[in-house]
Amino acid sequence: MPLIKALVTGASGQDGFYLIDLLHRQGCIVHAQSRRLPHPGLHRDETYWHVGDPADRDFLDSLISSVMPDEIYNLAAVSRPILSWGSPRETAEVNGFVPQEICELLLKHKPGCRLFQASSSEIFGDGTDRVQNEQTACVPKSPYGAAKLYAHRIIGAYRAQYGLHASTGIMFNHESPRRPLSFVSQKIAYAAAAVSLGLTETSETDERGRPILLDGKMALGDLSVRRDFGFAGDYVEAMRLIVQHRTADDYVIGTGEDHSIEEFCDQAFSLVGRKWTEHVSSDPSLIRRVDSHYTRADTAKIRSSLNWRPKVAFNELVSMMVKAQIDFIQGRASARAKPDADYRIVER
Repeated sequence: MPLIKALVTGASGQDGFYLIDLLHRQGCIVHAQSRRLPHPGLHRDETYWHVGDPADRDFLDSLISSVMPDEIYNLAAVSRPILSWGSPRETAEVNGFVPQEICELLLKHKPGCRLFQASSSEIFGDGTDRVQNEQTACVPKSPYGAAKLYAHRIIGAYRAQYGLHASTGIMFNHESPRRPLSFVSQKIAYAAAAVSLGLTETSETDERGRPILLDGKMALGDLSVRRDFGFAGDYVEAMRLIVQHRTADDYVIGTGEDHSIEEFCDQAFSLVGRKWTEHVSSDPSLIRRVDSHYTRADTAKIRSSLNWRPKVAFNELVSMMVKAQIDFIQGRASARAKPDADYRIVER
C-alpha cells in the first residue's frame, strides 16, 4: 500500500509542529510550506520544506501540482484577531481567499485529495449561546473572524458543488509550550516561570513595548474573559481523524470547558508557589474594544462521529507550559554564561 503524501501549509507555527510530528509517526511522507525556512528543530531534516507565499497563486499552483498530495492541511493564516486590524487586506487574502484557491487547484490537479481547513471559534463572535457548535450563528467581530468565516463557508460550498472531500475544524483556543509570547496564555506561563526564578524584570516585551514582567508584575487586559483552552497536540489528532473519515464535514474542536484569564493566572502562579494577585494587574489600555468574551465548545458531534476526546486537562496544560518556560529561561541564562558557546534561541 503506497504511503500517504501529506502537505501542511502554514507549517512553521505551533500546530504545524505537532501535526508534522503526528504525520511522521503515522508513516506519512510530509511536505510543508512556510514563508521562511524554519529552524532545524522543526522536523526540518525529515520533512520536505517549500518556502513561499501561499497568497501567491503561481507559487501555490506549482506547490500543489509538483507535490500532488493525498491530503492537505491548510494552517496558513494571519494568526491573531488583533493583528488582522493592522492588515485587513492581507488577512482577507490569506485567511479567506487562499482556502478557496486551494479548492480550485485541487479541482485542476487532484480532485481526489482530501482537504482540512483550519477554521476558528472567532467566526462565532460574541453570541448569546452558552456553548457553540456547528449550528451556532456566526457573527464575527474582526477581519480575522470574517475572513475565517468566508473560508469556512466556501469550503462547504465547494464540497457541495464539486464533491470535494473538504472539511473544516472549528478550533477553539489551543495552547502548548510552542505558543508565541504574543498570546496571553504563553505570556502568563512565562511570567510565572520568571517569578519562580527570582526575576522581577524581563527582556521580552508585551504589545505596548514594555517588559512582560516589570517590578515583579505583569499587566493584562480583561481578566474575566473566558475561553475554552485545549492542548494543540490533541487538536491535530482531531484534524487527522477528520481527514481520514469516509465523508467530509465540519466539526467543532474544543474541550467543552471554559476558564477565565484569572483562572489561568491562578493556576500558573500556584504551580510555582505564588499568589497571582501579587504579580498580575489589569491595565484598561490592554482591554480590547472588540473581543469575544465567552467561548465554550459543544463537541458532541466530533465525540460521537469520530470518537475524539481531548486527553490533556486544563491544569496539565498550564503546568506543561510553565515548566517549559522555566526550562527556556534557565537554558538561555546558561547559554549567556558561556559567551563562546554556539547556540541559537528558538522563537517560541
